[in-house]
Amino acid sequence: MASAASQHSLSSSSVEKRDMKQEEIAQIDIVEADDAYLEQLGYKSEFKRDFTFLGLFSLVQSELAVLPGVAGTIWYTLGYLGLVGMTWGWLVGAVMGQPLVYALAELSSAYPTSGGLYYWAYMTAAPRWKLFSCYICAWSMVISTPLACCSITYSAAQLLIATVQLANPDYEAVSWHIYLVYLVMMFVSYLIICLPTKYVSWFNIWASAIGTVVLLVATILLPIKAAPNLNSAKDIFTSVYNQTGWPSGWAFCMTFLSPIWTLSGYDVAAHVAEETYDAARNVPRAMIYSTWSSTFLGLVYLIALALCATDIDSLTADSLGQPIGTLMGQVLGVKGGVALLAINFVCQMACGIAFFVAASRIFFAYSRDKALPGHAWLSKVSPTTHTPNNASLAVFVISAAFGAISIGSDTAFEAFFSGSTLAGQIGYILPVLGRCLYEDNPDYTNGPFHLGRWSKTIRRIAVAWNFFVMPMVSFPDYPNPAPADMNWAVVIYIPFQVIACIYWWFWGYKTFRGPCPNFNAGKRAKVGTPVTDLARPATPENGDVSEKEAASPPKGV
Repeated sequence: MASAASQHSLSSSSVEKRDMKQEEIAQIDIVEADDAYLEQLGYKSEFKRDFTFLGLFSLVQSELAVLPGVAGTIWYTLGYLGLVGMTWGWLVGAVMGQPLVYALAELSSAYPTSGGLYYWAYMTAAPRWKLFSCYICAWSMVISTPLACCSITYSAAQLLIATVQLANPDYEAVSWHIYLVYLVMMFVSYLIICLPTKYVSWFNIWASAIGTVVLLVATILLPIKAAPNLNSAKDIFTSVYNQTGWPSGWAFCMTFLSPIWTLSGYDVAAHVAEETYDAARNVPRAMIYSTWSSTFLGLVYLIALALCATDIDSLTADSLGQPIGTLMGQVLGVKGGVALLAINFVCQMACGIAFFVAASRIFFAYSRDKALPGHAWLSKVSPTTHTPNNASLAVFVISAAFGAISIGSDTAFEAFFSGSTLAGQIGYILPVLGRCLYEDNPDYTNGPFHLGRWSKTIRRIAVAWNFFVMPMVSFPDYPNPAPADMNWAVVIYIPFQVIACIYWWFWGYKTFRGPCPNFNAGKRAKVGTPVTDLARPATPENGDVSEKEAASPPKGV
C-alpha cells in the first residue's frame, strides 16, 4: 500500500515536471540539492531560497556601502595622512584584505549554512579545540555584528542631522535629536527585515544600484565643478600631511582602517546562505565580486575627492563635523551638497539594514544550536514570512538600548564601536586559523569554489595580515590621548567575552555542544549532537560509497 502511494506520488511529480519549462525544473533541482546538502551539514531547511546571485551581491554591496563608508572613515585617510592616505592608504589596505575574503569564500562554499563563521570555526579546528574555537567565534560575532549595526545606523543619523544643518545653519543639534532619528531608523530597519526574503532582496538591489550610480556621478561631477582649483595628479599620490603625532610610517598603516572598516561585513552572504539559491556557488561569488568592485569604486571616488581637497585643514576643522559634507557644500553649493548628503544617508541606512539582516541571522543560527540565552524563542522562524522575526526583535531591542548610551556620553557610545571592530576581526580569523593549524582535517572537503594549490598560501597571508591588523584597530588616533580620545576596543571586547565565559561556566555547557542537527527532532540528542559525522564526506574507506561515487560531488553542489 505504501509502495503504491509512493509510486503515485512519483508519477504525479513526473507529470508536474513535464508541464514545467526546462529552466524551472533545473531551478527546482538545484533548490532540492541545496536543501539536501544542508541536511548533510545537520540542518533542515526552514527558509525560502529567494536570494538570487543579483540579490545576494546587492545585499553585500549594501553592507559594504562605499559611498557612506568613505564619508564615515574619511578621518582615517584625509585626517591621518592627507592625500596619500586617501589613495595609497585605501588601495594597499583594500588589496591586502582580499586573501581573507578568498579564504572565507572557500569555507562558505564548503559549508553554506547560516551559522557561517561560527560553524566553520567548529568544522576546521582540531578536535580538542572545536568547542572553544566556535564558542569564542560565536560570541565575537554576537558582539561585533549588532554593535556594527548600531554604529552604521548611528552614523547615518549623524549624517542626516549634518544634512539638515547644512541646509539650515541656524539649526543646533543636541544628542537626543540624533538618538530619536537613530531609534526611528532602527525601527524602520526592523520592519523591513521582517518582510519575506524576496522583498529584502529587492530592497537591496535598488539601494545598491542607486548608491553605485550616485557614487559614479559624484566621482565625475566633483572634479568638473571644482576645476581649475584642483590638486595635481602628482600631489594626490605623493603629498603627505601627517596630523596624528605618530611617525609617518605608522600613520600610513593606520589609514588602512578606512578600507578595513568599509570593506567588512561581506560575511552577511554566508549568514543568508540558507535563503540563497545555489548557495555553495553564489555565496562565495557574491563575497569576492562585491569586495573587488567596492575596492575599485572606493579608489576612483577617493581619487576624485583627493583632487578637490585643496584645503585639508578647513575640511577637518569645520563645525559640521563631516569633511565630505563640507567639501560637497564648497564645490557644489548648499543645494548640491544637501542632495548628495541625503543620498549618502539613504545608502548608509541600507548598509545598516544589511548589518541588521546579518545580526538577526547570527542570533537565529546560534540559538538554533543553543549557544545563546533564550535560544528556544530566538530560533523560531515565522511561518508567515519564513524569516527569524524573534531574533530580529531581539536585535532591535538591544540596539535601541545601546543607542540610549549616546544621550549621556558620545565617548562611551563610540567605545562600543571600537570593540565591535576588534571582535569582528577575531571572528573572521578563527576559522581560517583553524584550517592553517589543522591541514590534515579528515572532516573537511572542498565545495564547488575552492582555491586549489593556492589555498594554503592565501590562508597564511590572510592570517598574517589579520594578526597585524588586530593591534592596529586598538590603537588611539594620537599619542598620549585623553580619555575622550582613547581607543577602548580591548576594554570593551574583553568584558563581553568574560561575560560569555561566565555564562558558559554556569549554564552554557549544559546545552551547548557546538553545531547540532535539527532535521530530525525525534533523534536529536538531549544536549545537542555535534555535526562532525553528519558533515563528514563519504569515502570508500568508510564503506559509504564506491570509488566512482566518491569522486563525484553531490548533485547541485
